[in-house]
Amino acid sequence: MSKKFLFFYVFCASTILCFVGCKGEVVDEYTTHVASFRFDFQYGHTQSYLYPALNSTNYFCFFSTNPIQGGYDLVTEAYGTKEKNVEHITEAVLTKSGRALGLNNGLIAGRSSFQNGELYVFDRQCPNCFNETNTKNFTLNFKDASSVYCNSCKRTYGLLNGGVVVAGGKEANEKLLRYRATYSGTYFQISNP
Repeated sequence: MSKKFLFFYVFCASTILCFVGCKGEVVDEYTTHVASFRFDFQYGHTQSYLYPALNSTNYFCFFSTNPIQGGYDLVTEAYGTKEKNVEHITEAVLTKSGRALGLNNGLIAGRSSFQNGELYVFDRQCPNCFNETNTKNFTLNFKDASSVYCNSCKRTYGLLNGGVVVAGGKEANEKLLRYRATYSGTYFQISNP
């Protein structure tokens, strides 16, 4: 076998492995679970923890919505804060695109300086516990400013590196469920299938 052929064969095999998971499935960066949210910052609301999470790096927050009469409460929480921030918002701010916020009305948003400021929006449910039990009772909490922790399976997920398990993992480790999201400086939108 010639060296050129061997090099070509190794190159092709390694390229295919980069795009194929262990189970023979194509690896996708984003989950197929539904999430739909559009928030308009032109109406203010820059006091929520969501605003700095979208506009700076290495700052993440949890967020969810709760229906109230005449609108919604946007509930945000960040690492190191003593209390949750609750803002009353109207339907105009949410722009009627839906409010399906992940598996159990809880998402994590922020940007990573390790990935050139890439915007990450993760589900707040532990993906490993969800896959093992098919229940939505495994809410993640901050372990520190750049990781979240599951009290059930004891896994820690890194927020700056794409949501991979950084501690406490077993043989099968799913990374955090990631949703497609964009932020223009005014509009923050999540639109996952």
